[in-house]
Amino acid sequence: MHVRWAALVTAVPAGGSPTIAAEGWRVPDEGAVGRLDPWRNILVMTRFGSIAMVVGSAAVITLSACGETAATAQDQGFQHWYPSTPIPTPGLSKTTPTPLASATPAASAGQAQASGLGTPAEKVSATAALKFDPSATTAKVGDVIQWTNTGNVAHNVTFTDPSLTSGTLNQGDTWQVKFTVAGTYSYHCTFHPGMDGQLTVGH
Repeated sequence: MHVRWAALVTAVPAGGSPTIAAEGWRVPDEGAVGRLDPWRNILVMTRFGSIAMVVGSAAVITLSACGETAATAQDQGFQHWYPSTPIPTPGLSKTTPTPLASATPAASAGQAQASGLGTPAEKVSATAALKFDPSATTAKVGDVIQWTNTGNVAHNVTFTDPSLTSGTLNQGDTWQVKFTVAGTYSYHCTFHPGMDGQLTVGH
């Protein structure tokens, strides 16, 4: 087996000592010169020692580079932090929505029911001819107006104010309204288009 070591070269003659030269150190076969084993051991140990020094230097350089990188990242403000609770964004605050105000129902212009409001001051008939008779009526605030179905078909008295509107009036049924607010009120029958009426309430 032949071993060459950089920077040390020798040709060991039989019965002589190794001579150091500039190209390398060659050790003869182990079987030929048994007493050269110490030199071979020295060469092997020297070689592994050099390799260990190179590996150790590389490890030191690597660790140094890692430490420098970590320091650089810290200097630049990089932080790995995971808070347990979300951090609120500056300038954004949680606001409670304001509930919308409910619309105030308009006051009714009077009272209405089938009967019982008092003696009618004015009477209107819902006829079989699909007309209100009379179609125009005048009353005063506090008066009771009564509608009666005098025909043989169903009618109703429908105002813009639903609180004054009647249900279905069959033959002989009545509907009374007692107005508390002066004004002009139009009404109609939804069953028969064109069957309209008007009531003027004064003081």
